[in-house]
Amino acid sequence: MPEQDAKDFIWKVIDSYLKRKAHHNLNIDDRNIFKNVISMYMRYVEKPSFMGIIEIYKQLYIFNEAQVEDNITKEELEGLGEVYDYISNFDYSKNKFNLFTTSLMIHIKLYSKCVGKEFGGKLRDNTAILYDTNYEVPDAEIAKKYFNSLIPVSDQIFQPLFDGDIFAYIENCIKLTVTLIKYQPFADGNKRVFRALLNLLLKRIGILPVYISIEEREIYKKALLKAIKQNDYNDIINFYYFKICESIMTLDLKHTKFYEEPVSPKSKM
Repeated sequence: MPEQDAKDFIWKVIDSYLKRKAHHNLNIDDRNIFKNVISMYMRYVEKPSFMGIIEIYKQLYIFNEAQVEDNITKEELEGLGEVYDYISNFDYSKNKFNLFTTSLMIHIKLYSKCVGKEFGGKLRDNTAILYDTNYEVPDAEIAKKYFNSLIPVSDQIFQPLFDGDIFAYIENCIKLTVTLIKYQPFADGNKRVFRALLNLLLKRIGILPVYISIEEREIYKKALLKAIKQNDYNDIINFYYFKICESIMTLDLKHTKFYEEPVSPKSKM
C-alpha cells in the first residue's frame, strides 16, 4: 500500500472513532480497530524523527501531562521536559536499558530542576498513598524488594518482540508500568516516572509518545485503579491503545510535511 493511502486510511479511521466516542457510540471491537491502525502505521508509514516528535510533544502536551497530577511545581514541569529530552536521546543500540536503573534516571531527571534535587533517584523509606483512592499501597520494604527484583530480568520485557508479537509487547509494557505505579517505589512522582518509562519502552518499536489530557484524567485514573485493585487490565490497555493511535494522528500526521487532511468527496463539490 502506498504511504499516502495508509495515512489517509489511518486518519479516517481515527477521526471516525473520535466522532463515535464524542457521542458515546462505542463497541467492544474498538481494540481491533486500534490494532489495525497501529499495524498499518508500523508497516506502511515512514517514521518521523523521534527527536523532532519529542519537541512537538513537549510543546503541546507537557503541560497536560503535568496537570494530570495535582500540585505540580514549575520546577517539576521543567524537570519533565528534561525527562523527555532523556527519552529523545536514549538509543537502544548504544544505551544499556535496565528497568531499575533507567527508572532511577527518569526520577533523577524529573527532580533535576528542584531545589532539593537530591530527592531524585531515591527509593522511599516511608509509607505512600495513591491519591484519590482507597487503595493501600504496599509498605516501603515490599516496594523496594519488588523494584530490586527487576534488575536481573529487564530483558524479559522484550521477549515478545523476538517472537514478532508487538501487541503482546505493548500490553506487557502497560501491565508492567501499572504494577510499578501500584508499588510506588519512590516517595513522589511515581505515575509521571512510569508513564515516561512506558513512552521509552514504546520508543523501542517506533511508537510515538502518548499523553493524557486534563479531560481524560478521571477516565485514566479509573482504568488504572481497576487494574491495580481488581487485576483487570482491559480498560487501561484499551485506553493506551487509543492514545497510541491518537498520538499517531496528532504528533505525526498533523505535523508531517506536505501532509494534508484527506478531503471527503462531498467537501470537494
